[in-house]
Amino acid sequence: MRESGGRRGGWAMSAERPREVIVVRSDYGLPYSKGLMAQSIMATGLPPERCYELARLIEQRLGERGHAEIDVRELHEVAEDVLESEEGEQILTRFRQWARVIGMDRPLALLLGGVTGVGKSTVATQLANRLGITRVIATDQVRQVVRAFFSHEFMPAVHHSSFDVGQALPDLAGNGSPTVAGFLQQVRDIGPGIEALLQRALSERSSIVIEGVHVLPEPPELLRRQGAVAVQALLAVSDEQAHYAHFHMRNVQSSRPPERYLKAFDRIRALQDHLVERARASGVPVVDEGGLEPTLKRVMELVLDAVGAEEGVGVGSGGNVRGVTSKPAT
Repeated sequence: MRESGGRRGGWAMSAERPREVIVVRSDYGLPYSKGLMAQSIMATGLPPERCYELARLIEQRLGERGHAEIDVRELHEVAEDVLESEEGEQILTRFRQWARVIGMDRPLALLLGGVTGVGKSTVATQLANRLGITRVIATDQVRQVVRAFFSHEFMPAVHHSSFDVGQALPDLAGNGSPTVAGFLQQVRDIGPGIEALLQRALSERSSIVIEGVHVLPEPPELLRRQGAVAVQALLAVSDEQAHYAHFHMRNVQSSRPPERYLKAFDRIRALQDHLVERARASGVPVVDEGGLEPTLKRVMELVLDAVGAEEGVGVGSGGNVRGVTSKPAT
């Protein structure tokens, strides 16, 4: 406590404000941020409330050091010490892998497939935020662009929903399932547009997330050959009742009438069965975790494992920490 003089000569008591710890980067510094540090720790899969508590403990440890400034390397070491003592070696390794994702030179291409109603858009947006990726593309957007340029007569499949093409264009089926045959034709029609987006991102060395039913579950070997860290997953909901309920929930959140999806529910489930079968045949992970946070954790694990496998991460403490209110300097 300290005394301070008032305007009329009186005396008042005011608490000594704690001094902010400034994280120094090259030629500038910014205050340590618990919010951004917590966001960094969330990449390990820990719950948000626990991540914020750990970020608070890191801030406390910084204050105990008694220094007004700390560089990024020291901040990283303090964060690692807290995570190791509080959570153990596995979380520490995940944190190091995340730091490598943020600091690596190679672009990350994250491809999320799955039928409508499994939460692809939400998961893609949340993951992009945690990974610091600004490009998030839905394949339905690509379909919309293709539809605007090509008439129904020239390219009829793109003028219908993925689960309705087979009904609208039954001649595509041959002896197979009309629903699957129509869907695959739509995938072929918009495939060049999706590939062009990926090629553009890779040429600019920019990371990208692409989500949509049109992302077929096939190993992305082409992306790997072009220098990207490629991660693919198929999101699914095996619980039929839970999947059905998703459309009612989405109606509440976005005001989209669920009736057309519920009327096509059997066809949507048939498409999911087809995609799950393809994923298992090709070795693409099927993520069916029954909730947003478990799904985010599982897909983030796939990303971190891919980076760890390709970059040799598991020990050491390289990389950057997003614990200040600015993007890390390069």
